[in-house]
Amino acid sequence: MKKNLEKIFALGMSLAMVFAGGCNAGAPAASSASAAPDAVQTDIPDLYKSVASADGIGEDAIVGTCFGNSTYNDPKVMQLVTKHFNAVTLENELKPDCMFGYNNAAPKSGSIHKEELNGEQIDVPTLDHSRTDPILDKIAEWNSKNPDHKIRVRGHVLVWHSQTPEWFFHEGYDKTKDYVKPEEMNKRLEWYIKTVLTYYTGDQSKYKDLFYGFDVVNEAISDATATYRTDTEAGGDKLTDDTHGSKSSWWKVYGSNEFIINAFKFANKYAPASVELYYNDYNECDAKKRGGIIKLINDVKAAEGTRISGFGMQGHYSVNAPSVTQFEDAVKEYAKAVDKVMLTELDLKPSATFDGSEAKLADELNREGDYYARLYEAAKNLKKSGINFSGITVWGVIDTNSWLQDANNVGGASDGKMKVYPLLFDGMYQVKLTYWAFVDPTKIEPVDALKRPTIEIAQGTVNVDGEIDDAWKNAETVKLEIVVQSVAVTCDAKLLWDKDNLYVLMDVKDKDLNDKSADDYQQDSIEVFIDEDHKKPESYQPDDKQYRINYKNKLSFNGEKCKAENMKSAVKLTDGGYLVEASFKWTDITPEAGKTVIGLELQVNDATSKGERSGTLSWADDTGTGYMNPSVLGNAKLK
Repeated sequence: MKKNLEKIFALGMSLAMVFAGGCNAGAPAASSASAAPDAVQTDIPDLYKSVASADGIGEDAIVGTCFGNSTYNDPKVMQLVTKHFNAVTLENELKPDCMFGYNNAAPKSGSIHKEELNGEQIDVPTLDHSRTDPILDKIAEWNSKNPDHKIRVRGHVLVWHSQTPEWFFHEGYDKTKDYVKPEEMNKRLEWYIKTVLTYYTGDQSKYKDLFYGFDVVNEAISDATATYRTDTEAGGDKLTDDTHGSKSSWWKVYGSNEFIINAFKFANKYAPASVELYYNDYNECDAKKRGGIIKLINDVKAAEGTRISGFGMQGHYSVNAPSVTQFEDAVKEYAKAVDKVMLTELDLKPSATFDGSEAKLADELNREGDYYARLYEAAKNLKKSGINFSGITVWGVIDTNSWLQDANNVGGASDGKMKVYPLLFDGMYQVKLTYWAFVDPTKIEPVDALKRPTIEIAQGTVNVDGEIDDAWKNAETVKLEIVVQSVAVTCDAKLLWDKDNLYVLMDVKDKDLNDKSADDYQQDSIEVFIDEDHKKPESYQPDDKQYRINYKNKLSFNGEKCKAENMKSAVKLTDGGYLVEASFKWTDITPEAGKTVIGLELQVNDATSKGERSGTLSWADDTGTGYMNPSVLGNAKLK
């Protein structure tokens, strides 16, 4: 039944009224409690009772949220946590930089001291529990008073390249000195894991009954190479920085995955058997990176003395990607490698066409709710199929405190350019449609994600030389009008076909042409996406192609048969921009007039004078995901 979008818009307005800013890693954000007069809703179902049930993903399921110094003193956030969740992950307070007191430039003066490890006295820095323990104390106090609804804790994280001070890897804990040898780093690694796990999960720890699991290693697979992250990873950070989000000093020291294997050995040695040990990573639905993650898991499993209980799919998704099918495929593959699979940091970045305006907010909130609902339905079906999908943790409680409100360059990064609405509760502590996705999805208007326009393409043959042949007069004009992010360009296109080729003519009006970026997609250029057999797969098959031609006729490609030998192009600069004429060979079909339908998308990339893409202009796809998901392309009938 069609829902009242006015009600959805009203819900969006409550979000827009209160925005206090997000949470940077290591820099707590101000709570919005003082600005929010509304009480927490008590007359709605408890989220965890719906999800952790026989009708959800199992009665023993983790239904979690992240929780930290930015929010734990906000009584309304605490009320939401204790009403709706059965687990928390500390957002920053168990990461190495916090455990070292955020003394990222150098250890705190006088903190280096001797401690015993395996019968040897070694120099180590003092750990700082001042930000961590008060949060755990509050959870422990709740648990003692509410034995029928205890909040469990996930430790996050022991080994991570991003929030570990650079000095930890150097002689004398001084980043201006040489890196230590792997033998010395192994001692530091074991000492750190032993000390943290003993303090929080050991027999004498007052917190020993809180923890259900610990992330041992985080984000050790590269997006670019889909193998182990190294010290030369692309990115603007440098190894000399106090901390760095891309490059790994762990790899700089070891030059191998030895530190990962040892981390799981030491965690197994010092963690109680009841504490599950996890590997955790993002972009985990990308098929290429998925292979690297599975290799890491298998490498850990094959090593002597290790233990790995499960894999954490971070789930920093957008409304447009990954597709639910891609999520399902990823879970199935991970479940073959490791016992437990769960979502550990779930949140949503906005859809590609959302511009932050109030006019589009109601539709955006409904799209988010619909995506969450479909994702949750997939999770339930995976559980029913016998896969041990064991939990969902949402990365934050209220929208205003989400890390996505600020620009950042770590896994699942955000540009911080506009307010976003990624969580289940708004800045006024009220439930959103994303909450109802897990409790009652009938409140959400289903979104037809695959509804795409259709055009007809006339027959004709042209010489691809940049001159406008008479045959183009028979082609209808196709206007590109879908804006993703922002652009200062316009484009009219024409298409023709014959038995050998698809022909494309694109007239781009762009006063500021730029090709400074090393990334082809960030240069002023056009793109043509083709799904020849029109099967609309959600990942690239051999017949699917993405051709890119920049304003200087530089070519780049995506797809098994997307090659220079299968195309011809000519580019002419015009008074107001550039004109691209191109032909693309049919590789998998024999086209027939009146019968053949192909998947098609035409796109313009708009680069700024800074050498960065500001956005795209497209004909059919409003998700901006055609480069990975041919199912979002438009439809073209050959007549």
